[in-house]
Amino acid sequence: MPTVRPATPDEIPRVGEALAAAFADDPVWSWLASPRASWSERAAAWFAAEARTQLRGHGEVLVDDELRGAALWSSPGHWQTKPSESVALLLPSLRLFRSRSVRGLRTVSAMEAKHPKARLHWYLAVLGTDPAHQGHGVGSALIRAVTDRCDEQGLPAYLEVVEGAERAVLRSARLRGHRGAGAGRRADHVVDVAGAKGMRDRR
Repeated sequence: MPTVRPATPDEIPRVGEALAAAFADDPVWSWLASPRASWSERAAAWFAAEARTQLRGHGEVLVDDELRGAALWSSPGHWQTKPSESVALLLPSLRLFRSRSVRGLRTVSAMEAKHPKARLHWYLAVLGTDPAHQGHGVGSALIRAVTDRCDEQGLPAYLEVVEGAERAVLRSARLRGHRGAGAGRRADHVVDVAGAKGMRDRR
């Protein structure tokens, strides 16, 4: 099992690069990002900016020992995007999404509207492993680092994924799928497997 630890501020550019590689062929990100944007450069800058907001706020940026992947977790009660975080992401977002920026804003709003609000929970905002290093348990380790903590704290965790290859990672991490938004009882790590795909299909 890969060793998981918090990323240091100096490692944030490499976190951005790993996440950009992880999502290079992702259907949702392909729908959101401008086809005229340079994905590798501008997506890396966007993910790095998102990671910095987590480090400066109430989140955690976890990486494996070789920085093959990363997970951006928001702590209980801090999953909503704050105005200061929106400002920090403004320029990277405009460079990545360009003419599709309004589409991106609508997608974020739709996701936040579906997000469970009844109970405190950990939120996995972003999870990715560089494709060159997938299949070695990196993603599962990055999930378990917090879901094990959830079990100790008696809190659920929440994330959204598109149905497909991600399900293998979720099964390995022993997460359960749940259609719809809701946080369950202790040790329930809830996955909204429909949310991201549904937003991608809204054109």
